Amino acid sequence: MANLKLETGGGDTYSKVAEKAKQMARETLTVEFEFNGVTNLVTKNTNLDWLWRDYSNSWVMGWKTVGPNCVENYSPEVQKEYDEKKAAQDKKEEAHRKEIEAKDKIEQDACEAKIAGVALEIIPEKSDEYKAYVEKNSKDGYSRGVIDYAENWAKLMQIEISKGKTVQEVAEGTQNGLGYLGITGFMYGCAVNGLAHFWKHGEALRKWHNKEYGHEGEGVVNPAVLTLSTK
Repeated sequence: MANLKLETGGGDTYSKVAEKAKQMARETLTVEFEFNGVTNLVTKNTNLDWLWRDYSNSWVMGWKTVGPNCVENYSPEVQKEYDEKKAAQDKKEEAHRKEIEAKDKIEQDACEAKIAGVALEIIPEKSDEYKAYVEKNSKDGYSRGVIDYAENWAKLMQIEISKGKTVQEVAEGTQNGLGYLGITGFMYGCAVNGLAHFWKHGEALRKWHNKEYGHEGEGVVNPAVLTLSTK
């Protein structure tokens, strides 16, 4: 009998699909589903915990199909192969991580040297409000990353503005040296929102940013779901 194929969608989780496949399985029926390019086979007797383990290990072992007859423990030969491949993968990933860290350190040092002695130009009457904003949003790494990005970016822009350039001319290019902060698109939107409210050149930045998103009205076009409070 041919396998019964279970279609998966973008919002599906592995556990829910596997459970549904097992519910569909019968005495002589095998249910098949694809998940991230790996074919998973499920019968009524398949242990879903072991199936998940095999699916997770497929990226190390190069398995294109897992199940349905998963075993509790791998054979000594399979376990040895897995251990060797996992160790080699971990070594490669560690080398890559160190390479990225080294590049980030070089970029960070260059940025910090460039902005050394540059004072952030906050709107004077919003100085106390800004201090409270920074304190409130420095309690976790994610929010603090937004603050660091915004302040460093603003200082880099100020250096160029002091040479007679406009925010519109320098806003994009000055972001090139901030990759080491590793912010997401969400965090970027929050950084723009904060600078638009507190920074001396925030209004010009707001207009530049909005125009980038095809909007020239009031407010700040923010692609972020997370918005840091300015109050």
